[in-house]
Amino acid sequence: MKQKSHKPVIVLDVGRVLVDIDPERVPRDLSRRSGKKLAMPARDNLDTMLLPFYVGKRSWPETVETMNQALGLSLKGDEWRQIWCSIITGEVPGMRQALDELKDEFAFIALSNTDEVHWNYVLAAFPIFQLLDGWVVSFEEGMMKPDPALYQRVIDRYGNGRPPFFYTDDNPRFVEAARNLSWDAEVFIDAAHFKEQVRRRRRNYPPS
Repeated sequence: MKQKSHKPVIVLDVGRVLVDIDPERVPRDLSRRSGKKLAMPARDNLDTMLLPFYVGKRSWPETVETMNQALGLSLKGDEWRQIWCSIITGEVPGMRQALDELKDEFAFIALSNTDEVHWNYVLAAFPIFQLLDGWVVSFEEGMMKPDPALYQRVIDRYGNGRPPFFYTDDNPRFVEAARNLSWDAEVFIDAAHFKEQVRRRRRNYPPS
């Protein structure tokens, strides 16, 4: 974890903001490996099954066992890890360049609902994460967006007691939760839109 910065803070979601994801890769890979057509559990059931993992209350081996039981499989942890991480398909086009261009002026903090396996994978695999100054992630904090307490962790840890300069997330519900806390937030569209949103706010930002 990097040290707190005195630069204005930009907070970024991770999935579909810093890296692209394709969740359909999981059932495709499982079907190919098992030799039969498989589908993931219904969204509500899947969320219930994975919630303890995403808030750090269930280990990876326990989660593997749960998923194997739910799907009638007997895959080992390393096999599941490969499939689980395959949903992350690469960096969002243009975002590494955008952060690099803004790095001298802003500190970048990730705010993400994620699990330990995915997080360790993206930190090691994608150079864009080297541009971050810190992060608040669900499995470390024991809570998930849109819990206001998770947003408050960002302020307490990196915001010097103030809301961030700007926050972007692909999920409108999480953007609305931030706005309810007086954050300046917008739904992420693409790198060009992100840079324009920052540029527009920068013009009105008081000099340090």
